[in-house]
Amino acid sequence: MSVAPVVSPARAWDALARADERVDQHDPRRRSLNPAGGRARSLVLVHRQALRAVSLPPERARELSDALAEGLVALAGAQLDNFPENLFWDFDYLAVAVVRDALRAEERAAAELRARFAQMVRLHERYGRHTPINFRYVHDFTYGFDWAKWVGRDPTTRARVGPYDRAFLQHMERRGAELLELIASNDSEYPTLTDERPRNPFGFSREPDPEALLHTALARDGLVPVEVWRVDARPDPTPDYTALRAARARALGLALDDGAAC
Repeated sequence: MSVAPVVSPARAWDALARADERVDQHDPRRRSLNPAGGRARSLVLVHRQALRAVSLPPERARELSDALAEGLVALAGAQLDNFPENLFWDFDYLAVAVVRDALRAEERAAAELRARFAQMVRLHERYGRHTPINFRYVHDFTYGFDWAKWVGRDPTTRARVGPYDRAFLQHMERRGAELLELIASNDSEYPTLTDERPRNPFGFSREPDPEALLHTALARDGLVPVEVWRVDARPDPTPDYTALRAARARALGLALDDGAAC
């Protein structure tokens, strides 16, 4: 999916509002993983609060406003197109983190912001339902489970890399290519799928109801690597979230060897 340019504040707001309408039509519940419950914030609000989180001169703010609007619209569209069964719709911290990181590029900040969102859109396209990978949700990326696992393999050199930083996104692109090769060779862990059911390489059910039950329980206990529903989130990759999530799934009776549906 290409990121179409937005050339005026009015068009930026219109594009965000249209994207919000599309998300709401697809998923009227539009859930947040926030333990307090309720709906995820609209893209319009996500856009507004991300720009408020940084202090910029008016001209720079307008330039970044357009780039951020384009990126949020494209990313929400990619989520709808590639992960239509996704349950949770938080973008708050993601938007803030990507804007802050883009500002390091100084005069190229808007270009960097566009490039970062385009990279995330490509990841959605690579891992979603239109490729042999065919994962059901983008939760593991958005909420940092993939990132925490990656950092944990080499914390000395990766501890300063954020969940949406270029270095991690590049790793995810490489990993996607590796998975496609494994699938093409009918690997034992990543075999070729024989029907249209989403792929589940985990030892616990990822059907919608179990997925919601598990991740809301983890969020309630502060066991989500990136609390994306918070603008002021502090991502923490140090716990072994892979083990913690698997243990919680077993405690909830969601382990596949407990007879849960995959």
